[in-house]
Amino acid sequence: MGKEILSRCGFRCDLCLAYKENIEKNDQRQILSDGWFKYFGFRIEPDLIICNGCVGNGCITSKTLDVDCPIRPCTIEKGYENCSQCDDFLCEKFKQRVVDFENIQKKCNVKIPQRDYKYFISPYENKKRIEDLKQKINNFSRMLNKEIIPDENVIVKFIGNEIGAMWQDLLIFIDTNYNLGKSIIFYGKNYGWAVQYKQSNKTVFTLFPERKAFTALIIFGKKELEIIEQNLGLISVNTVDLIHNTQQFHDGKWVFLRVLDKATLNDLYALLDLKKKPNKKK
Repeated sequence: MGKEILSRCGFRCDLCLAYKENIEKNDQRQILSDGWFKYFGFRIEPDLIICNGCVGNGCITSKTLDVDCPIRPCTIEKGYENCSQCDDFLCEKFKQRVVDFENIQKKCNVKIPQRDYKYFISPYENKKRIEDLKQKINNFSRMLNKEIIPDENVIVKFIGNEIGAMWQDLLIFIDTNYNLGKSIIFYGKNYGWAVQYKQSNKTVFTLFPERKAFTALIIFGKKELEIIEQNLGLISVNTVDLIHNTQQFHDGKWVFLRVLDKATLNDLYALLDLKKKPNKKK
């Protein structure tokens, strides 16, 4: 298949022989049925094995084998892409679907063949996979799964706590005071989903939702930077230092400002005003 598809609980759909695309490419459902019974103790008849996965735009109504999975509705409700973004990992719901190779190896009491590991265990080895993800991401993980397209409500849930409320207030302020085109876009695998504002096909600023935070990217030209220097009293010392320490390009600076509290949000409002004055009230 070529690309990694990670389920809500940490299974690898692209490695799973039950995944629809893999069945269409090479139907090995009889082998899978036998392997599941051997290592997990349940039997599903081969002709009943087919799964569309629990990610993607139609994930809520998508056909999945595990119709009673407690993890998918939980992550969707919280706005998470997977369990690595949850503060409650390892929770009781995850434990209901946990797959840990060491525990399976102990139960078997014999060395598991590499072929069996590849087909029947590796795709579902979610405990290690989620733990590895939690080690890699920082405290401000982003929405990095291109297959899960968020709407504005999902983004607010994902951010969470009082910062989610600040995000909502900011978007209402922008929509009320500026005539800008707004779109939810995938900014790339390293940046994830974002809300981008444009005017005449030119990006004005971009907002990246994060867990318990969000980051604004504002591109300031040389003249705009001069205006900021004339109005340093409007923003905090920390934000002034951030701007001064941001690399200067020939056409200006790309400033990434992370909002963690009301003070930084006020700095962002001030910078937006210096970047582009709000519409005049009629």
